[in-house]
Amino acid sequence: MITFKEGLTIGDNSPIRINCNVGCNNIADIESELSKLEFIQSCNELPDMMMDLSLIELKKPLYKFIRNKLGLPFGTVLSYQKFAKSKGLQWEEVRDAFLRLCYDGVSFVTIHFTADQDLFFQANQIRKIPVTSRGGGIVLYDTKINKRTQNIFREHMDEIAEIALKHDVAISLGTTFRPGTILDACDAIHIDETLRQLNICRLLQNKGVKVMVENVGHITLDKISTHSKLLKEFNAPIMPLGPLPTDAAINEDHIANAIGASFAAYTGCAHIVNCVTRYEHSESAITQEAMVEAIKAARVAAHIVDLSRNISEAKFCDILITNKRVKKHSCFADGNNCVRCSTVCPLKLTAND
Repeated sequence: MITFKEGLTIGDNSPIRINCNVGCNNIADIESELSKLEFIQSCNELPDMMMDLSLIELKKPLYKFIRNKLGLPFGTVLSYQKFAKSKGLQWEEVRDAFLRLCYDGVSFVTIHFTADQDLFFQANQIRKIPVTSRGGGIVLYDTKINKRTQNIFREHMDEIAEIALKHDVAISLGTTFRPGTILDACDAIHIDETLRQLNICRLLQNKGVKVMVENVGHITLDKISTHSKLLKEFNAPIMPLGPLPTDAAINEDHIANAIGASFAAYTGCAHIVNCVTRYEHSESAITQEAMVEAIKAARVAAHIVDLSRNISEAKFCDILITNKRVKKHSCFADGNNCVRCSTVCPLKLTAND
């Protein structure tokens, strides 16, 4: 279990947490992304934590709104900072960007230590979809552009750990080769990267760094059950991408994600549910309404798992609703009349005339 500097705990003894993402790919996106943040605030549909996945540098980053207006722990992806197709990633610039994030109060930073060229070569040989990770893809681009023998973050792991420790920032181990289709789940690439993540997790933990782990992706329920045995070896909170247990839930990905995430959490290999909208694989532009819907679906998934884990506050909610229904002799907690059963409502058998 780890605790962010804001006091939010994540891990086996804590409720399942919910993460939601926003981000700008260009300047024109700012108004839309800010409106989403304002909308979830006005609807009081806040997740437990958020990530700013912006690919561009903004004068006033989205994460400052998350920090100042929503009061939530926030994270971002280190490879998104200062990347340029012409020169790749330059360590001095990335390090300075990391320090700036630390000074701005970042709670966790996703770093793709396992974006390795040998895995990419193998994935190209045997996979249907070799790689779908944007952050990991950037590191692979950089490795190729700058002809590195190993990726830039592996080269500077000691300095990264030192900065994270000094500023009490958790490192989330990004997953470059999470399966992008259920047909690639638990293949040799998926397992190999997971084992490399496990090794890096232990190295960082031995240095005293707080570590989270990203993994999974598209994977059927039976393989989640199998893969969970490996993920449990990390002894660190898991933040899965998805998992999406089917590739065929087009326009209904929020439902597939809720099912996959709840199953993964129940098997003990998901401590954070990532919000996925219904349009994850059908539309690029996500509406405010779709974002709120995704948060609600993730919250239901988290609540269902917390009930099975005997988290007291989760069970209290269900007890409260049941007691209201009993008192009102109604299927509805607010006591409203139901027209389905008319005068033969079974709940009214015990009601006083």
